[in-house]
Amino acid sequence: MASTSDDIRRAELHKTKGNTYFSKKDYENAIREYTAALTQNPRNAVYYTNRALCYLKLKKHDNVIADCEEAINRDENSVKGHYMLGQALTEKGEFKSSISNLQKAYELSLLENASFSAEIVQALLNARKKNWEIEERKRIQQESELLRYVKNLINTERDKQLQKVSPKNTFSKWVNSHPPDIQEKIDQINKAHNERLSQIEQVFIQSDENLRPREVPEYFLDKISFEIMHDPVITPSGITYERAHLKEHFKKIGYFDPLSRRECRENDLYPNLALKEAIEDFLSKNGWAADY
Repeated sequence: MASTSDDIRRAELHKTKGNTYFSKKDYENAIREYTAALTQNPRNAVYYTNRALCYLKLKKHDNVIADCEEAINRDENSVKGHYMLGQALTEKGEFKSSISNLQKAYELSLLENASFSAEIVQALLNARKKNWEIEERKRIQQESELLRYVKNLINTERDKQLQKVSPKNTFSKWVNSHPPDIQEKIDQINKAHNERLSQIEQVFIQSDENLRPREVPEYFLDKISFEIMHDPVITPSGITYERAHLKEHFKKIGYFDPLSRRECRENDLYPNLALKEAIEDFLSKNGWAADY
């Protein structure tokens, strides 16, 4: 049943009270008021996102997810709905959905000229970093298991060769008490297999080092915040910045390129797609760099 004008008026009064409680960090009472507002007017997506923000402050991430999904059902272009849903999903470890919602929030924030685009970028980078950390732990575990498996194969092969040289003995009992010719063969087998084990270990060490560069290329960094860029754009001066931080500069300081000082407005910018692709490829292999 549609809400009447009186219902809408009462809902707004509850929302105002909720905002007052929120400003005092009294999140439980703010939740109560936003819930009362929803009782009067359940179609309003803002009441859901307001309540979701309270739940986010209280770290009740399941409640955040539920409210944000309701908000998005009522307004699919809810920037705050996608933003907070992405944050809560990050905390739940659901990174694919998290990153998708944060990317959507960022795109909508640009369309609506929202004031918190930079915060969304940071949340997106944080989600990507956490996702990389989990994938990195899996990779390390898999490499460790693979290394053990390969070493076991080499030692098994060593055992077979040693058994052929002296069938009465096992690998664990080799001592220097054999005839010289047999002992020489034993030593050669052990030396060859020890060298192979050492080579395998070096391959895994080198592989790990290759995947762990700890320097971010300077041209990946925004020239305003000095953070790695998510949405690089080029000004008419040919200088690349993070879009969100450049928008913030326009709003707070003025419509000009921060470095060249030439006049510049938002519709003068165009995406640096090649750089964006390079950064995304770098981050996929070096998630630690997301909070560089």
